[in-house]
This record gives sequence, C-alpha cells and structure tokens, in this order.
Amino acid sequence: MGVIHGGLVIEQAAERIRFERVALGVADTAGGVLAWQNPEDAAIIVLRLALDITTKTTGACTLDCGPAANGTTLNATLIDGLDANAATGVFDNIEDAGATGKSTAKLAANGGGTDWVTGSKASGAAAGLVGYAYIYYLVI
Repeated sequence: MGVIHGGLVIEQAAERIRFERVALGVADTAGGVLAWQNPEDAAIIVLRLALDITTKTTGACTLDCGPAANGTTLNATLIDGLDANAATGVFDNIEDAGATGKSTAKLAANGGGTDWVTGSKASGAAAGLVGYAYIYYLVI
C-alpha cells in the first residue's frame, strides 16, 4: 500500500509526479518561447513551471506562460510579465508569478482540450533568449 500521510499514499503519489525539460525558443509569436503538450492519457496538475534562463534576451522582453488549448495561444495564468531581459537565473510560477500568475494549473488529458502549456513574448522581443523550462506535474 504505502505510507499514508494526511490521507495521501506517499509512494503512489511519488510515482505520479513527473517533470519535463523543454528548450526555450525565441519566436515572437504566441507559444514561440514554449509550447508543451501534456503527454499523458490522463489529466494533470502542473505543480511548478520553472524557467532556467541562462542567456537573457538581447533587448526588452516580458514573458507570459500558462495553460492553453493549443501550442499557439498566449496565456498568463502561471507566469505573468516576467522580465526576460533583467537577469539570468531560475524563475517560477511560485516566486515570480506576476499579477495573474497562479501556483497550479489543471490540464486535460492529451488531446482533450486545454492540454498545453505555452510561453509567449508578451512585450518586446525574445531574440537571444537561451534556457530551459522545467514542468513539474502530477498525473491525476
């Protein structure tokens, strides 16, 4: 069975928590920085979206990230208005959520509707951006 903590079977939960690493893009279109589709046959809860920016953009740029129905839609409900030109480092939807960012998001099963996480240029230009997105999620 597993260890029960607060009603949650810890060992079973650990098997259901996964993460993906996705290279960041530089296109100025919606989803041009990040377009990741839920690979699971079940719904998921995105627990954390971390952006590891190793090279900042060459000019002013803000990024929006969130759940979407496809890979070409802008959404800002995980990260809203992150300044990608200010500094390199790791930024996430917990500490760097912005005005409309949230700590979690539910995505539909693969092919089931809102099953994407996108990252988009909200202002400026994404040119020069280098890094990775780390998407931590729970299969439900």
